[in-house]
Amino acid sequence: MTFRLKAGFSFGGWVEQIINQNKAHEQLPDGILPFSDEYFLFKAFLSSMENACIANPNPSVGCLIVNNNQIISYGCTERWGARHAERVAFAKLTPDLLENSSIYVTLEPCTHTGRQPPCVELFKDKNIKKVVIGCTDPNPIVAGQGIKILKSLGLAQVNLSFANEIKAFNYPFFIQQQKKRPFYALKWAQTLDGCLADDFNGWKWISGETSRKYTHWLRQKYDAILVGAGTVLNDFPSLDVRELNFENCRDPIKMIFDPSGKILNCSSNQQKKLKEKTLKSNQKIILFICEKILQKFKNNNDNKWLKFLFENEAFTIIQINTNLAVTESIQVAIENIDFLQHFGRPLQSILVEGGPRLLSAFIDENNFDLIHLFIAPFFLGGEKNRLFSKITQSLTKNEIKEIDKEKRYYIANKIFLNNDILLEIVQNDS
Repeated sequence: MTFRLKAGFSFGGWVEQIINQNKAHEQLPDGILPFSDEYFLFKAFLSSMENACIANPNPSVGCLIVNNNQIISYGCTERWGARHAERVAFAKLTPDLLENSSIYVTLEPCTHTGRQPPCVELFKDKNIKKVVIGCTDPNPIVAGQGIKILKSLGLAQVNLSFANEIKAFNYPFFIQQQKKRPFYALKWAQTLDGCLADDFNGWKWISGETSRKYTHWLRQKYDAILVGAGTVLNDFPSLDVRELNFENCRDPIKMIFDPSGKILNCSSNQQKKLKEKTLKSNQKIILFICEKILQKFKNNNDNKWLKFLFENEAFTIIQINTNLAVTESIQVAIENIDFLQHFGRPLQSILVEGGPRLLSAFIDENNFDLIHLFIAPFFLGGEKNRLFSKITQSLTKNEIKEIDKEKRYYIANKIFLNNDILLEIVQNDS
């Protein structure tokens, strides 16, 4: 899926709404005329962001009801299993107010009964003027059937002005429908010379405040966040969502890739910091550890730290097979977890935040769907904290590569976040 986004949009949505916290509703994309179909579709898109992606694994859809050029109701998909956007919008109105109204919905209405009845039934016998649809649903159960039914009723109008932006915002949903596996996004910030941190293991932000706010939006957008044990024991990141005032923001599931069991054998000072930051969470935390290492430490009943990890219901420790490639071992382990039982919803998307070794493994094995790359305008120097660095032990082969044989990716989006540049990169279909 290769496409480029309109100015002001990103894979996180309409950027001004993210950065300015719901204060940007009057700003319009370039070329959009007030009260046009495109104008109201854009407003429906903003509505789709209002529940901050709590709908996963369902898509986040926005629905707008307009009468005489006035918005009389709107809705956004609620939590997984709850109401879809159309039902939220319709519930705010009496039937007489729907007469001669125009409906704008970002994704075609569903036609099947799942945890909710089919939304397409809502539009029947209401004397509605038209239903403007911004994008087709990739779910094979729907896949144009909603549009077909609404056309038979004389209602459907397909307007693809924001189809790419709707796909980008719901990219995890589109990829999961296509590939039948969780969606992987990689995220890192780097200097102009490619450093992700300095060589002194100092914990300082590379990117600026605006980029960090966007990062926190991404964290709540994705279901889980994955980091390596080296990053955890060096930075002790909280891996939670801060700096956002959206009502329905959520913390992601924390996943730590620790094949050699570093966390099981860390110092008392590191244990204290882990309890205070990374392992402090209102979500369960998953630790991926090699089976042999796990068995070695599991029999040590006298160690208070190990007892804390193994007996604490907040942690789920999963064995991984280190004979497999890094990303394959993670995928196999994930398939063995009943996420619905543990976390109340299926797993749709994972944000991989580092460090350099883990990011390099995902890139080397070409197992990702999207990259969020933040570039800060300064030079740092050093060799340790770079992708594919040979200074530290690597999870990859670190082979020397030839330019003409390397895969090229597709830059779908470039946007300035104050003084940083954000590149959003996808796999190249060609």
